[in-house]
Amino acid sequence: MDIDWLLVVASSVVGLLVGLTGVGAGALMTPLLIGFFAVPIPVAIATDLLFATITKALGVSIHGRAGRVDWSVTKKLWAGSIPGVLIGSLFLVALVTQDAARWLTWLIVLFVGLTAWTLLRRALGTPKKTASVSQTQGSTKESNGPEPARGWLAPVGGFGIGMGVSLTSVGAGVLGMALLVRLSPKNTPPQRLVATDLLHAIPIALIAGVSYSLSGLVDWSLLMTLLIGSLPGVVLGSLLSGKIPARVLNLTLGVILALLAVTLVVS
Repeated sequence: MDIDWLLVVASSVVGLLVGLTGVGAGALMTPLLIGFFAVPIPVAIATDLLFATITKALGVSIHGRAGRVDWSVTKKLWAGSIPGVLIGSLFLVALVTQDAARWLTWLIVLFVGLTAWTLLRRALGTPKKTASVSQTQGSTKESNGPEPARGWLAPVGGFGIGMGVSLTSVGAGVLGMALLVRLSPKNTPPQRLVATDLLHAIPIALIAGVSYSLSGLVDWSLLMTLLIGSLPGVVLGSLLSGKIPARVLNLTLGVILALLAVTLVVS
């Protein structure tokens, strides 16, 4: 097997970011494969989904040992995301059959752009106050915190994420994280959000990846090359999770994704 060492370096950086933030396996790797390594769009999506499955499984195994996974929220998300990924996978296979997969580029640009906007907004926004202390009454009361999420939000949001992941391999990371912030209790530790986001993404990426492998869309040599770099990266990122300011990571990722979206449009 010929190894492209530039791809190994790129995948190691992606793996590091996945371990740190739960974001990057699809949002970064798919546009990189298409825009810089000239991988055909359906092959890039299919291969990246299996790449994301293995990379995130390793990350969540490390986070899970620390007791960081919120299983209750994850199950609610799966109720929508698993049906969504099944429907989206059938749709993508139909697009490939009709030789219309080039239109997926615009879907990828949309999801990558939305991901970049979400990250930049989070990085540049002003943190909200979550509690105020009443000195006169000697008590603490919550203020300006998010309202409890409605029961339908997890499965409906999960369905949208499942569709997005199956059609573009993008969305499980940052969009899942944004949904988790809304669903989780206030002041949930970032490491717990990252671990839960990683766990949620594993079965939906696996289902779509296996579906595409049965259709002959996965490039196994490319997958092995990506894993050579990403697995050490995700271990390091998972161990360092929480030690790098979230704002710095969000800003860096947001800028990179915005540049990738522009590159896809130009190419």
